[in-house]
Amino acid sequence: MKKVYLAIFSTLIFITSCSDETTHFDQQSLGRALVLEESNSILRDGISDNNNGILDIYFEHEISSKNGSMFLNTTSDFHLNLVGQVSSPNFEGSSNLSATHVDYQDQFAYVSYNTLGETFAGAVDIIDLSDPVSPVLASRMYMYDRDANVILYDNGYLYVLGGVDAEKVLEATGESFIAKIGVSNGIIDLNDVNYFYQQGNTATGITKMQNSYYVSSGIDGSIAQYDGNSFLKSNEVTFDDLRSVTSGNGKLAILDGSTGVTIMDGELNELSQITTSSNFVEDAKRTLAMTDSQVIVAEGAQGAGVYNINTGALEEYLPILIDPENIAASDKVTNAVSINGNATLLANGGAGLAIKVKNELVDLMGVVELNGSINYVISDGDYIFAASGNSGLQIINKIRTQESLVVPEGDYIIRARHSGRAMAISSLSSSNGANIVQLSTAGQAENEQWNLEILDSGAYIIRSNYSNKVSQKSNPGYNVEQWEYEGTSRQQWAIEPAAEEGYFYIRNLIDNRYLDVSGVSTRSGGTIITWQFHGNANQQWLLEKLED
Repeated sequence: MKKVYLAIFSTLIFITSCSDETTHFDQQSLGRALVLEESNSILRDGISDNNNGILDIYFEHEISSKNGSMFLNTTSDFHLNLVGQVSSPNFEGSSNLSATHVDYQDQFAYVSYNTLGETFAGAVDIIDLSDPVSPVLASRMYMYDRDANVILYDNGYLYVLGGVDAEKVLEATGESFIAKIGVSNGIIDLNDVNYFYQQGNTATGITKMQNSYYVSSGIDGSIAQYDGNSFLKSNEVTFDDLRSVTSGNGKLAILDGSTGVTIMDGELNELSQITTSSNFVEDAKRTLAMTDSQVIVAEGAQGAGVYNINTGALEEYLPILIDPENIAASDKVTNAVSINGNATLLANGGAGLAIKVKNELVDLMGVVELNGSINYVISDGDYIFAASGNSGLQIINKIRTQESLVVPEGDYIIRARHSGRAMAISSLSSSNGANIVQLSTAGQAENEQWNLEILDSGAYIIRSNYSNKVSQKSNPGYNVEQWEYEGTSRQQWAIEPAAEEGYFYIRNLIDNRYLDVSGVSTRSGGTIITWQFHGNANQQWLLEKLED
């Protein structure tokens, strides 16, 4: 019986493979085992731009709770740009292909597809991204009697991994295969194909570390090490139920559905074990990602678990933020994770694509507005590639990092959204401890003008042009007051995007409470305080830059 790692639970994060038994591809003896798409019109029409445009991210603090369900009540000005959608290929022998994995190298994206159910069939697309906003389908290959679960491009070759129908493909020496296929400038060369086989029901992951490739295979499979030049197997360790493998900082992380994460060195010696509490559904693909200090594991209904790589301790769960109506519980699961700089991306099936941005100053999590059930995600450079099962692949360009959201230094009127009144020093005072309030709607007085200064950390100092003192959270209490600059965290603020372009939340770093007009007052002289986040208009601020 076919054991396929369903594209609905997706495919892995990282890089490269092979095995010690090799079958040289013979086009005549294997017939249509691999076939290239020759129709220029199909290649030309393979990428749609119908839904292209700016995508919104709905941040966690903009998501409200209603009747026990999560819904999104506002948009954000933190944007991504959808530049193309690739429909899953169709060919004789398979009509339900699902995107499973993506690799991105040298302005080309490489996409693998497999088939749900008992049929073995797969495909590979190569997408030219030399023009970032106009992707081109450069090459497409159909695979008969083989599922493609994982793909990697390296040094002129594609490495395509998956499961093979060993009853039909007589030369197959195992059910887990790696195909090494020549590629030149985005075009597949079927005259340069070799197959390699490994124990286990299907190949599930590949990564490259130094001059070795490491391949994981599924049920009753193994993690195997291959020489980077000869592709001869040099080492192998068996596992019960391998789902994926990744590498970083000279270490391997291997995810086994029955035991959790095993950390190994390059010679496959076990260094440590990380126990996960999740129930890994049979045949469901789950991926993991690794930083120098953490392993992030896609754990299905629980979201993603973040573990300390040295101690194995669970540091936090990244939750599934929304609970859409009319979506089966089995499709509200974290299937895959990916890391790009300070952004972590989660493919949450019917609950969409989530992104978490975290650094010393910012810790935000939100949901990207995309169509379809997101089953796999990988992010590399300026791109996010989101696979939506048999709905195909969505290509997103230009991740806007926190740096691109920085409000420039300069002089501003800081105006409360709900009242239109400007933040000001009370009673034209220049004394330490004078309250900060809202005053006129004109914002013309000098005590209503503020200078924003950015520290090296990215935090802001908000200094009065009238008194040259800075705003701070009072100690004790919730009031906001002015004081001589001392550099304390109560005098430092994070500025975060709010509901509409131009509006922001302003968060104090001493206790992470937000600038707020007390009691939703609209009167002149209304007290400005810090308060826990609620996101209403009296916590939203319009920053009007003054002319130099």
